[in-house]
Amino acid sequence: MNRPLFPLMKIERMRKFFLLLVLTSALAACQQHTATVGQVQYQNIKLDSTLNVTADPKIEAQIKPYRDSLQAQMSQKLCVAPEALLAGRPESLLGNFVSDLVLTEGKAICQKKYPDVHPAVSFMNRGGFRAPIPKGEVTVKNIFELMPFENEVVLLKLKGSDLRRLMNHMASRGGEGVAGMRFGIRKDKAIKCRVGGEPLDNDKIYWMVTSDYLADGGDGSKTLSKNLQRINTGVKLRDMIIDHMRKLGDEGKKATAKLDGRIYHAK
Repeated sequence: MNRPLFPLMKIERMRKFFLLLVLTSALAACQQHTATVGQVQYQNIKLDSTLNVTADPKIEAQIKPYRDSLQAQMSQKLCVAPEALLAGRPESLLGNFVSDLVLTEGKAICQKKYPDVHPAVSFMNRGGFRAPIPKGEVTVKNIFELMPFENEVVLLKLKGSDLRRLMNHMASRGGEGVAGMRFGIRKDKAIKCRVGGEPLDNDKIYWMVTSDYLADGGDGSKTLSKNLQRINTGVKLRDMIIDHMRKLGDEGKKATAKLDGRIYHAK
C-alpha cells in the first residue's frame, strides 16, 4: 500500500498555507488607491453550481501544485469497511469501532511513554462523529470528514465514583461511544455499571482515554474536570485513527464492528 506523500501532521499546515496563498495572490492583484465613498449599492448574488466564474490563470497556476498534493494525500486508501459504520444510540457500530480503536491505541501509547498508566476505558461523544465511515474503500478524506477537529488524545485518572457520574450523564443522553465499560439505562440513570467485566467500584481508580474536548468538560462532561490526574499526550486523535486504519489495511484486515450490548436500555 502506498505511503503518504507528506507526513499526516502536515495536512492542516498545507491547507492553511493554501488559503494564505490565495489571499496573498488576490491582494497582490489589487492596486492601492484612495477613494471617497459617496453612495453604496449592492446586489445579492446566489452562489451555487450555476454561477459561472472564470479563475485567474496566474492564481490557478500558483495554487495547482498544492491542491494536487492535498488531493493526492486525501484520496489515499487506508483499508476497507465491509459495511457502513453509522453513529447512533445507545450504542452504534461507529461509536463502538472508534471507542475500541481509541482504547487500543491509548494503551499502546502508554506502553511506550507512560508504562505506569493502564487505561481501562475510553469515552467518545456521539456528537463528535460528523460523518459515517462508508462501506467500501476508506480514505484519509473520510476520516477528516468523520472528525474535522484538532482534538488531542488525553489520559485521565478518575475515581470510580466520578466515572459513575459520567455514566449517569451518558445515560441521560441516551448513550455515547464507550469501550471497556458496560451499563444499562433506566429512567435516564446508569445501572449495573461494569468496567472490564467487573462491577464498578466507587473507591477504585480507573484510567480513561478520551479527547481534550471532553476532558475540558465539552458536551456536558463536566464531571471529567474532577480527575485526579491528566496527561496530555500531544497525539492528534484524527491522526491516531488514520494510522490505526492504515495499519489494518497493511495487515489485510477490515474495519469492522459489532453491537455487543455495552450500553443498553434496561427493563
